[in-house]
Amino acid sequence: MSIVMPANKAPVYNRNTELHPNSLVQEKMVKYKFALASSDGIQLTSRHFGDSELFVIGDIDENGTVRLLEQMKNNFKNIDESTAHGSMEKRNSIISYIGSDIDFIIAGQMSPNFKQINIQTRVCPVVSQIRNIKHVLNFLGSNFHLLREKQIAKSEDRETSILEIGFQPDR
Repeated sequence: MSIVMPANKAPVYNRNTELHPNSLVQEKMVKYKFALASSDGIQLTSRHFGDSELFVIGDIDENGTVRLLEQMKNNFKNIDESTAHGSMEKRNSIISYIGSDIDFIIAGQMSPNFKQINIQTRVCPVVSQIRNIKHVLNFLGSNFHLLREKQIAKSEDRETSILEIGFQPDR
């Protein structure tokens, strides 16, 4: 058996290329899973991620398509942090609870745990001044390259800052 390729069409191979029996080359869609911190499933909380009432779990692909998968009650918001705000116990409990396959966590306020998560894990924290969850997801879908840049930096073990969206530029 031979494969005949048009003269002007050479296959493109990159890190997303998968070969399938029915096609010569198929690009794998880039998709990221996220967890948003919310009090009601409609608005992003203005509090720290770990202090929210619930987590909205979903995924977003490079075309800006969003799927909301589930809402999870935050059973760890009341873990005692009397000795230190941003406790490792609370951080690890929440990350384990929402799933090890989460790529981005999104909340309305920076926290000490966001800084540690950004340094110590593959998860990328996002701080948003945009409060409506639909608007947050529309922004991220339209600016997917920002998510991709953060994940590429993480995969290459490069330092990366925490992504902040919806902030007014300094005048």
